[in-house]
Amino acid sequence: MNLITVVGSADPFLVSETQVNADGVHVWPFQPSFPVDVLRHSLSGSRPFRMNRHDYFELVYLLSGTLVWQVQDTFLTANEGDLFVMTSPKFHRVTEESDANVTVQSLFFDRSLLASTVGSDFEYLNCLFTDVRNHQHLFSGTTKLPGEIRRLMEEIARELPAQSDRARLCVRTYVKMALVQLMDNMAQPGSSYPAASRRQGSLDRLQPLFDALETDFSGHISTNDAASILNMSLSTFRRTFMQLTGQSFVEYLNNFRIAKAQKLIATTNMPISEVCLEVGFCDQSYFGMIFRRLTKMTPRRYRQHMRESLGQHTAPLSLEDVLLSRRIA
Repeated sequence: MNLITVVGSADPFLVSETQVNADGVHVWPFQPSFPVDVLRHSLSGSRPFRMNRHDYFELVYLLSGTLVWQVQDTFLTANEGDLFVMTSPKFHRVTEESDANVTVQSLFFDRSLLASTVGSDFEYLNCLFTDVRNHQHLFSGTTKLPGEIRRLMEEIARELPAQSDRARLCVRTYVKMALVQLMDNMAQPGSSYPAASRRQGSLDRLQPLFDALETDFSGHISTNDAASILNMSLSTFRRTFMQLTGQSFVEYLNNFRIAKAQKLIATTNMPISEVCLEVGFCDQSYFGMIFRRLTKMTPRRYRQHMRESLGQHTAPLSLEDVLLSRRIA
C-alpha cells in the first residue's frame, strides 16, 4: 500500500497557516495531473487552525481520539471511527476543544479528478459540489458508511501514485464509489447526525473586503471600515460575516495577520518588533498575546521551532522579498 504516513515525523501537522490566503481559501499541493492524496496524519486541538475553506473534497476518518470541528457557526464532535466530510466551500476548522494529538486517515481530491466522467454521471455526482445548504458533515462510526469509506481510501492508496492508465481508472472508480456512498447516506432521513441547516449565503459579497485585506493587511482597518467597504450597515455586516465565516471580523483579521506573521518569522530574520508592525499590530505586547493564543507559542519560540523542524538557518530576505511575501498565502 502506498499510503503516505506522516505520524511521528518532525512535524506531522501537514496544514500550514501560510497555505490560506485573505479569502480564507486553503490550497492543497496536489499533483496537477492527478489531484488525489490519501494519507495518515495528525490533527490537534493544541495547534488550532484558522477558519478556512477550499474547493477540493476532504474526507477524514478518525483513527483515534476526539476532534471538535467547527463548520461556520456549528460545532460537531467526532469520536474514534467517525467520518468527517467537507464537500462544499464552507469555512471550517479543528477547534481547541479537540484532543491534543489524534490520528486520522484522510482522502483529499479535486473535482477535476473526475473530468473524464461525462453526461448524466457527472451531473449526478456534481450535486455534491453545488448543493451546499443542507450537507451533512459528520457520520457516526456506529453506521456502515465510515468503515466503507476507509476501505475505499485504502484501495485508492494501493493504486497511488497511479502511474499507469489502469491505476488511474481504478482510483477514479473508487472515488466515485465513495461519492455514491456519501450521497446515498446523505439522503437517508434517519442519519445519526442532523445535517447543518444554516444557509451558506454568497461569499462573493465579502470579496471586496478580502481583496482589501490582501492588498493592505498592515494598515488600520476597523469593523466600521470593513462594513463601509461592503456598503453595509454595521449590524448587517457583523451578522453576515459571522454567518458566512463562523467568526467575528476581529477574530478573522487577527488570524489572518498572525498567519502573515508566521510566514515572516519562519522565512526571514526580521526582528519580532518589525514583524509586529509589518502585519498591522501597533502594540508588540498585544501582538505577542494574540500570537501565543493562536499558535500556542511565543513568536521567538515559533521561529526557533520552525528552524529546528526545517533543519536549517534561514538567511535574511531583502525588503523586496518581504514585500513579496505579503502576496504569498
